Amino acid sequence: MQCRLEIEKTRFLVLEAANQLDLFGNKVARGAIAMAKVAAPNMALKVLDTAIQVHGAAGVSTDFALSYLWASARTLRLADGPDEVHLGTIAKLELSRARL
Repeated sequence: MQCRLEIEKTRFLVLEAANQLDLFGNKVARGAIAMAKVAAPNMALKVLDTAIQVHGAAGVSTDFALSYLWASARTLRLADGPDEVHLGTIAKLELSRARL
């Protein structure tokens, strides 16, 4: 059940980012996009980690694709820049919003 919650939370973040991008353009949607870029790979890793845990030692064997999928998801966290870059973007936007 926890995995389903993580998937839905991330899905709504991605939909919100896409909606902002469509309605207002990339400058306004920058924060939502950064949040989605952090949330999606982290969610995938959490879900895969849970699946590996459920399968026990078989989860890291070549009998299942879980170890390959986990390695791919881990690489995805770096593909579009490390989380720290996106978290920095979110922090800057939040600080500028607080200085109204």
